[in-house]
Amino acid sequence: MNRGLQKEETKKRIQKAAISLFQQQGYQKTTVSQITHEAGVAKGTFFNYFKTKEEVLHYLGINFTNRISYKLEQLLQTEESTAAIVKQLFLLLAQSNEEANPHLIRSWFHIAITNSSFQQSEILQIEKMRAHFTKVFQTGQDRGELIVDIAAEEMASIAILNFFGTLLYWCTNQPGSIALQERIDKSVTLLFRGFLIHS
Repeated sequence: MNRGLQKEETKKRIQKAAISLFQQQGYQKTTVSQITHEAGVAKGTFFNYFKTKEEVLHYLGINFTNRISYKLEQLLQTEESTAAIVKQLFLLLAQSNEEANPHLIRSWFHIAITNSSFQQSEILQIEKMRAHFTKVFQTGQDRGELIVDIAAEEMASIAILNFFGTLLYWCTNQPGSIALQERIDKSVTLLFRGFLIHS
């Protein structure tokens, strides 16, 4: 294995170990020493790849955004309706968050609110996500599927606020009672009642 691939593998191993520990015992209780022990690397190695624990958590958001970007490009090549595309994208995000688990998502919300540097980095990811959804809504308007008196950018913002509101409710209110994907499915259906052109 060449040096570049080896470094990437080490970084992924640290990320995987950190996320696993965050899920098991919580973000606050997890130390860098525990992460490196779990990953099988020296403590100093962690800081060759990440400045802080928060930076590891940030990569979770980057991964979510990348998955959305990849899926979007696939869906835009199909004849799917705008509502179906948006629902599939949000269900993909919901699935990713369910896999991360409610405990970890609660930690993400807490850090995003209390840590300004983490907050700024996450805002950039959310803006990228908003740009992806704006593209979808604009396509829907161009096809004559959606109303045009609300700008595509505003539709994207409303949809993302709707998603994060649902996500926060899910991870703080008996998350095991109803699956996040089920909640998202219902909320997107309701959202599009206001966006679709009704003949």
